[in-house]
Amino acid sequence: MNRTILAYASLLFGMIFFGSGTPTAKIVTSGFPLFLAPFLRLLTAAVLTTPILVFYWNDLRQIDKRSWLYIIGIGSVGLVAFSIFLLTGMKMVNGVMGAMVMSLSPAAVAIGAAWFLGDNLDWRKIVAVIFSVIGVLIINTSGKSIQASGVVELILGSLLVFGAVCSATVYSLFAKKVSVDVRPVLLVPLAAWIAVLLFAIPGVYQAVSFDFSSPSTNQWIALFWWGVGPFAVGTMLWFIGLKAVRASTASGFMGAMPASGLLVSYFWLGDQFYWIHLVGCALVLAGIGMVTWAHWLNEKEAKRKQQEYTPFHACPC
Repeated sequence: MNRTILAYASLLFGMIFFGSGTPTAKIVTSGFPLFLAPFLRLLTAAVLTTPILVFYWNDLRQIDKRSWLYIIGIGSVGLVAFSIFLLTGMKMVNGVMGAMVMSLSPAAVAIGAAWFLGDNLDWRKIVAVIFSVIGVLIINTSGKSIQASGVVELILGSLLVFGAVCSATVYSLFAKKVSVDVRPVLLVPLAAWIAVLLFAIPGVYQAVSFDFSSPSTNQWIALFWWGVGPFAVGTMLWFIGLKAVRASTASGFMGAMPASGLLVSYFWLGDQFYWIHLVGCALVLAGIGMVTWAHWLNEKEAKRKQQEYTPFHACPC
């Protein structure tokens, strides 16, 4: 019973931390340059998770070339491209809009797994995508949203954040493929150090002329949390939970992601709450519910055939 509660708590807080990342990035954009911010963020995460590499040192020697290519892909696309898309997009939209676009991740993973990896795409997952997209559109095209951001900035910013969603989808799909041969917890420090190396030159270049006393305490806290919370700790918690529960159970906890993003946007960023947000959020949650239902049915079918069912999930990044 205690192990089950621990697994549920890991999944819940993993998604809560993931959801908090998007509005937190909004605060980071106001205090740090485009390349320095993710460089510092990922350097913090890499340093704090390096003890995992030391603990599993013998495992590193057994990673083959194919797996290294996936890990490099996670670092370059899932972290570097993700960071650039997200930071650029969040300069143009508020926390609520960004959080809702990012909540498309579960649906995007379902589509990506079907298109590129041959996973089953039934009508429930298609409905999930439709619900999620409509929910995001309701919030991001409401009159209040357009007045706050402007049409051009709203569209461009939302598309850039969606680019981050696509990058996070690559992270999730690659992580699923490589975790067959590589211990999942190793992906966090390995991918982080790869991303740090890729960000090093532009990050250090911006650091030379940057006044490190200019960011406020709030912005420094946001930068630290963005590196440690959603990516380092959030990913670890999610992997711990996934090992202990069924796929359909884990999918249900994804609903904490958009809820967390909205709450952080309201209470930390000070974004205005509108009742239309509840409608959009309800549709997004319905979409996540459809994905959970699809996993539950596939689990039952796999159990009937005495087969193992290993679906694709969105991973915090």
